[in-house]
Amino acid sequence: MKKLLFLLVGMMLFLAACGDDNNDSSAETSTEDEGTTEASEESNNEEDSGESEEPATEEDEENTEPQVGDVVTNEGGESTLVSKIDEIGTFESGPIELTINKVNGVSMSVSEDYVDTFGTDQLEYIQVDMEVENTSDDNVDFYASQAILTTSTGEQLEPDFLMSDHIDGEFFGNVNKSGSSYYVLENSKAEDVESVRLIFSGTNDENYETIGEDIDVEIDLNK
Repeated sequence: MKKLLFLLVGMMLFLAACGDDNNDSSAETSTEDEGTTEASEESNNEEDSGESEEPATEEDEENTEPQVGDVVTNEGGESTLVSKIDEIGTFESGPIELTINKVNGVSMSVSEDYVDTFGTDQLEYIQVDMEVENTSDDNVDFYASQAILTTSTGEQLEPDFLMSDHIDGEFFGNVNKSGSSYYVLENSKAEDVESVRLIFSGTNDENYETIGEDIDVEIDLNK
């Protein structure tokens, strides 16, 4: 690192020295030449100032999002996005607002180093990204991390607690929480799941009384 720093400093000094030499020689040129040079520089500056990068379009931003068929490889293995849907919607249960941002179907070929960890060399799962907000100042309970998921292939699943984020169910006043739940398929492949249903138990108050209805959402996956 020090050698690189010295090299860069040396290059800067070298360029500065060249600049000084050029200034000495230019002092001998005529005023007319200086005027011509200045005019050329001004023209170039005007042209440069006129150039601007085109702003990113919504289409460009969309293209940065993972698309069905995309493959991600890391030390855990190779994961393929086989289905997805974004911005499912916001749902209410009492003072709780639940926003389901994304549902993905993923097929993962597990690397040899992690086969023992996952207990399989092929992992099929549904990923659910969500945000939860208590819109009141009251203390309430809503356990988004305990939602039941059923699939069009006939499976009924609970979140895998080792893979999933823990969204604490106790909301002390107006707070926001977010995370992802992962539902590991046991008897089907992610690519075969056409739709899922998410069932969240209703909101309770401090006295464990139900103050909000259950949230029951049917979601069709895009492939």
